[in-house]
Amino acid sequence: MKVTLAGATVDRRFWVKDPAATPETISAAYARISHSPRTLGALRDAAVAEVEKARMSNENIIYRMGHSSVAEHAVFNLDIEDASRLLVEFIESHRLASFTERSQRYVFFGDKEFLIPEELAGTRLEDEVRSLEREKFDLYIMMVDDEGYREKYGDKLLEQARYILGLTCPTDLGLTVNARELEYMISRAAAHPLAEVRQLSRALLDQCGSLAPSLIKYTEGTDHVEKTREMLRESMGAISVERETGSISCVSTADDGRVCSERPTSHDDPESEIAAVLLFENSGMPFSTCREISRKMTDDELMDLFLPVFRNYPVHSSLPRAFEVMDLTFDFDISASAFAQLKRHRMASLFVQDYNPGRWITPPLYLENPERARDYVDLMRRSAALYHRIRKDHGVRVAEYVLTNAHKRRVVFRINLRELYHFVRLRSDEHAQDEIRRISDGMVEILKEQFPLVTAMLCGKDTYAGTRKRILGCDSDDRGGEER
Repeated sequence: MKVTLAGATVDRRFWVKDPAATPETISAAYARISHSPRTLGALRDAAVAEVEKARMSNENIIYRMGHSSVAEHAVFNLDIEDASRLLVEFIESHRLASFTERSQRYVFFGDKEFLIPEELAGTRLEDEVRSLEREKFDLYIMMVDDEGYREKYGDKLLEQARYILGLTCPTDLGLTVNARELEYMISRAAAHPLAEVRQLSRALLDQCGSLAPSLIKYTEGTDHVEKTREMLRESMGAISVERETGSISCVSTADDGRVCSERPTSHDDPESEIAAVLLFENSGMPFSTCREISRKMTDDELMDLFLPVFRNYPVHSSLPRAFEVMDLTFDFDISASAFAQLKRHRMASLFVQDYNPGRWITPPLYLENPERARDYVDLMRRSAALYHRIRKDHGVRVAEYVLTNAHKRRVVFRINLRELYHFVRLRSDEHAQDEIRRISDGMVEILKEQFPLVTAMLCGKDTYAGTRKRILGCDSDDRGGEER
């Protein structure tokens, strides 16, 4: 076997000023592998020597022959700065890209300047939006600067204080994305109802389009997503009662983290189904026979089958794929802050409602002082009132700018058990954000009651060693691991 490094991500400042310095050559070379006897090195040499010919090859293979995956060999790294929290939600909704975002949990944002949406600039509502957003920042700074709160909350102070910040608050993120997904992102953004998202589309195309024109080609707006959403909303009006978005309620942390769960959708006995797959993979029997055997197994026999899996499962690794046959569906309220954590689990399926201006979370920090609590609730109420006024004239997408990190939306979260182990390992850990940890712990509580065998090792990283000793009777391995 021979392995050769063909390319790697390097900072743009280190590029050699060469017309052949384009990711298209890698895509063109790899596209020819299936039809050419030449070595990979020779294919890459040919592509670099004749860039225009490589581009023609890409266009023929990707767009005429339909082999779009070739474009995935070209990867871009992009700095995205001063993006509103609402824009970040759009960017990070793309599953096949990687993101690292500046976190409000660890970085002070009081020196940032909130963004005024283009749709509201110059309108009669602009001054009101500016005033409200300024007050949110002022309250945030007041809480963070308070010595008493600093002493009491320590490293948790920024996490608690950030709930008052609006979705107009700017942040920065690093984006890594292949050309195929980038083209899709650009075309989706080009047809988006928000001007800020459309501006992103133009900026991405400006930065990357000329560098790889044969890979980023069809960038005109595709509005089928928004059109479908609008049509569905219209049809919903005929079959459902409008939900009460106008009601104002102050929801404390004690009411958050409640999780509702549907029965697993994959099978009526998911634990035996996982056992059947494990039997199938490790025997020569037909799957129907494995399923018949597993359904007759007692709980003790099933656990005897699962124990070797758990015993060889280090804290940093994934369970066998057999655990993917158990699909789980959860339904819960979540704030914009915690939603930012949830959406990073891109292998799960996430279905969301719009933010509800009448529901929000109140972190303990803002309940410490009655005067600050009144300020907090007042800003929430005024945000909700302004939301409805903006929505009437400019639509729900623009109206969401004036909501905060604390405002909530309802989500349906569908995930298989294998991926849930990864989710819980991170989100039930003591270092996780408080709100999403409560949600994760709620999932664990439900599942351990219903399916105690396959969830025996379902726990956060911080309790893994103790759980391993209790369930398996052995100490944890000493291998560490980072978030994947």
